Amino acid sequence: MAMSAAAAAVVEAFKAFAAGRQRDKFCARTAFDIVDRCEQAGIGILGIEGFYLTDTMTMPQLDHILDLSGDPRAYGTARDFLREGEGLPLYYEFTLDDGDAGGGEPKAASAKAIKSA
Repeated sequence: MAMSAAAAAVVEAFKAFAAGRQRDKFCARTAFDIVDRCEQAGIGILGIEGFYLTDTMTMPQLDHILDLSGDPRAYGTARDFLREGEGLPLYYEFTLDDGDAGGGEPKAASAKAIKSA
């Protein structure tokens, strides 16, 4: 799936700090920075998912999932969600709203989709 240039630029700016096999999971500090950058660029956040990472496994944490599809510009809610996980060794994956790029209905673009961009 193609990601808008603006959404791809946000994720690409933080790729050096990413973890996981596909370099699409971010520590809490970087996740806060991504939320800030999305807000500055006017890019919506459709969702954030928390994961525990080990050397051999990626473990999704079902109690650390935020759905912002109803209000992708709820940046304060995204920050509050990240604060709830403070102190836990969580990594976060973002699904960004790239609907403004091509007009029409919003489309989800996962951080991992930028590999093809």
